[in-house]
Order: sequence, then C-alpha cells, then structure tokens
Amino acid sequence: MNLFDEIANDWTLLLIPVIAGVVGWFTNVVAVKMMFYPVEFKGIPPVFGWQGIVPANALRLANTGLKLVTSKLLKVPELFEDFDSTGFIDDNGKDFGPLVKQVIEDKASEHFPQMWSALSPQIKAQVFAMAEAEVKKVSAQVMDDAANNIEKLLDVEQVVTDAVMADKELMNRVFLKVGASEFIFIERSGLYFGFLFGLVQLLVWIFYPASWVLPFFGFLVGWATNWLALKLIFEPREPRKVGPLTFQGLFHRRQKDIAREFADIVSRRVFSGDNLYNELAKGESRTQLLAMVKARAEVMINTYRSNPMAAGMVTDELVAQLETDLLREVETTMFAPKGIIYAFTDKSDEIREKLMDRMSVMDPEGFEDVLRPAFKQDEWKLILAGAVLGLAAGFIQLFALFADRLG
Repeated sequence: MNLFDEIANDWTLLLIPVIAGVVGWFTNVVAVKMMFYPVEFKGIPPVFGWQGIVPANALRLANTGLKLVTSKLLKVPELFEDFDSTGFIDDNGKDFGPLVKQVIEDKASEHFPQMWSALSPQIKAQVFAMAEAEVKKVSAQVMDDAANNIEKLLDVEQVVTDAVMADKELMNRVFLKVGASEFIFIERSGLYFGFLFGLVQLLVWIFYPASWVLPFFGFLVGWATNWLALKLIFEPREPRKVGPLTFQGLFHRRQKDIAREFADIVSRRVFSGDNLYNELAKGESRTQLLAMVKARAEVMINTYRSNPMAAGMVTDELVAQLETDLLREVETTMFAPKGIIYAFTDKSDEIREKLMDRMSVMDPEGFEDVLRPAFKQDEWKLILAGAVLGLAAGFIQLFALFADRLG
C-alpha cells in the first residue's frame, strides 16, 4: 500500500500535521506566557510552583541590562555637561524672594525691632533685593557643585533597584513593549514550524507506526519550534543575502523601533524625574547636598559678618541662629515636591533622546548586548517547557486518535 492509499483509508492521519502545528503554536504561546506570568510565585515554594522568569529575576535583569545602558550609552555626568546654574535658578528660584523676605523680617524684628521699624519701605525693599540676589547666587553655586559631583550624589544602581522594587511588573513592561513584535512572531511561528515538522511526523508514522513516534515528535516539535523562533529573532545579526532573499534577525531588523521604545520606557519608568528626585532627596545624597548648601551659606554669612557696620550688631549667637533658620527654610524650599531639586533631576526628555539616538546606531553585537544577556541564561527553560508540553500533547494524540494501533 502506498502513501496515498494509506491516507485514503485513514483520514485521521491528516490530523497529524495539523495537530503538530497546533502543538507548536500552543507550546510557544505557553512559553511566552511563562516568561512573564505569574508575577508572584504560585504554588508551594520553593520547588512546587512557578513564577514568571522575568519577574522572578527582575532585579538581576534590570541591573544587567540597565547597567549596560549607563556604561555604554549614557553616563550620568553627560546630562549636566552644559548645565547653566544661573539660568536654572532664574527659572526655578521664584520662591527665594518670599523666603528671604520672611527670614529677614522675622530676625530683624526679633533682634533689631527699633532700627528695623525705622527703615523706610524703599530701604527695606533694597535690603530684600540684595539678600535675594545673594541667596540666588549661592544657590547657583550649590547647583554647580551638585552638577559637578552628580556621580557621588546619584546612585544609579539604587535608582534602578528602587524602581523595580516599587513596580513588580516594570521589567515585564520593558520586555513586552520592546519585544512585542518578536513575541508575536514566537507564538505564530510555532504554528508554521509545527505544521512542517508534522508533515515529517506523518511520513514516519505511516511507514513506522511505533508507539514512541508521536510522543517523540511532540517533544521534538515543542523543543524545535521554541528554539528556532528564538534563533530567528537574533540571528543573523547582519543582513545576509541568499539568492534574491535577505535574512536578518527580527530584533536587529527593528533596531530603530526598538531603540525608540526602549528609550521611552526607560526614561519614563526608570530614570524619571520622580525616581531621580527620590534618590537625591533621601539619605546620604540629601546630607551631601545640604553640606554643599551650608558651606556656601557660611561663606556668604561670613562676608557680611566682616562688614564694619554689621560687626557691631551681629553676635555669634545671632549668626548661628540665622544660619540655622536659613538652612532650614532653604532645605524645605529646595526639596519641596516639584521644587528646585526635582527640576534639577528632571532629565527624562533628554535621557530619552540620547538613548534613542545612540541605541539606534549601535553595532549589532552591542545592540543585542543591551537586552539579550539579561535573560539569555533562562532561554533553556522556555525551550524545555515547550518540549515537555509537546511530549504531553504527543501522548494525548497517540491515545486519542490511534489507540487501536497500539496492540
């Protein structure tokens, strides 16, 4: 009996490549889902259960991939190379006027009530204006100090860690957005490749209908479709012509689109103004910034202290109190929500443009290194999951369609 006679006598044989295609598609879909879900571990930890590969390794993935960003594509000091501290304070120091006026009013009324009340409004206005100009000058100097020491003030690794810990689905969003087209390809390719493997499976089954054939080919389809899809995403890195056709890994072919999507989500979700501000506004970074403010304020106060007119009226106790009050008010103003420090760190747009421009022209190896190494070591889990699911589907196919042949 030839091949066509065999199929004519048993039309269920034609289901073999169809089922193989469905198995290939299904295993690939499940493998992609297993990369990202569930976000939290489901089951009995630490062995019996599952957590998506990306959320389970979120910190490692973030620190691996985003460290490459800050080492290869964008160094933080670059963001402040052309920083104009005077212009920055002119644009963002509008609260200093009322602040200086309040501090002077309070201290002058408390310590020199008669002399202060005797001054005309015009003289007081001059005092306020001079003091405000000095405070703005000092503030500009402080911002210059901060810009020049930004690597000491800003712990980029901690920014990444805090962003990931605050948003457990952050890395999911990074990969799902950047690799959206690639993941769709993985899912759909399982159907095409599975069907092609199924045709081979059909031939083998017709001429050698052993009980192990369908489970073995199910395993092979599940393993091969996942492996092949991952291969085609990243290889070849460079365009390669074969006759009239040009082949290139999907990831590399979409380099400009991926650069734009990656830069957008990293600038908005990781190195956002809020996240950078939160890092500067806490702990050691805040302490260092305030030390810069104090050092500059002391220079300013000592300048006035050496004035002959002020020397007779200003005591050490008054200077200390004035410095304490001024620093307290300046700290409140500087670190206010959406205040000066926030404006200083709000580099999201600049970060996005620099990342997009530089990532879009990276060499293929460097471009791939930004994202693939972070999860490459776990690719085998996806391939293995596809193989196991394919094996199970092979057994189901064997017993559901061809149980009568098992004899």
